[in-house]
Amino acid sequence: MAVRGRRGKPPGSGGARRRAPQEYTGKEADYLLRQKESRVPMKVTLLDGTIVRGVIEYFDQDMLKLTRPEGPHFFVRKSDIRYLEAEGSDE
Repeated sequence: MAVRGRRGKPPGSGGARRRAPQEYTGKEADYLLRQKESRVPMKVTLLDGTIVRGVIEYFDQDMLKLTRPEGPHFFVRKSDIRYLEAEGSDE
């Protein structure tokens, strides 16, 4: 038989309910907006190992648009990105 505290709840369960963690905190959008406004050159590593370099021109919930000095603009789904880093940050 389980020991019950006040109001029939097990001891230590407290009265406060835990909320599920937020799925979206806004930090990603803040980071991308700073990089976009600063025109920071970015290095994007895709899941298949391909590396694409460019400046973030546009982003939304699902995609990024990179402006590249060589070649056409590049649209990439965020779900296909392994790493996203400012160019030169690994040096």
